[in-house]
Amino acid sequence: MEKGRTQIEQCIGKPMEMREKIIQTLREVIDPGTLVDVITMGLIKNLKVTEDGKVSLEFQPSSSVCPLALPLALDIQDSLKNLSEIKDISITVIDHQKADEVNRYLKEERE
Repeated sequence: MEKGRTQIEQCIGKPMEMREKIIQTLREVIDPGTLVDVITMGLIKNLKVTEDGKVSLEFQPSSSVCPLALPLALDIQDSLKNLSEIKDISITVIDHQKADEVNRYLKEERE
């Protein structure tokens, strides 16, 4: 990665444009515990966007016991569903005590 880049993957062309839209959209997802958006808080990791509209990202709640992990993950997913360019969304919750349960629920929601 280029110096100064976060863990949000670099892209070019159409994926880059989609990535910017995604980041702007996620700036509207607010953690109710802090009243700060998930991008500013650095809760989004490894954002990947493909030419065919597939998006994957990791969501790391602010603490491993954050009671809002599932609601925030669903807010992230719902906000991205509103972008017509996105054909598939894969969100993985990381570093949370109930990550397996939350990820299983998110996967069921996608199917």
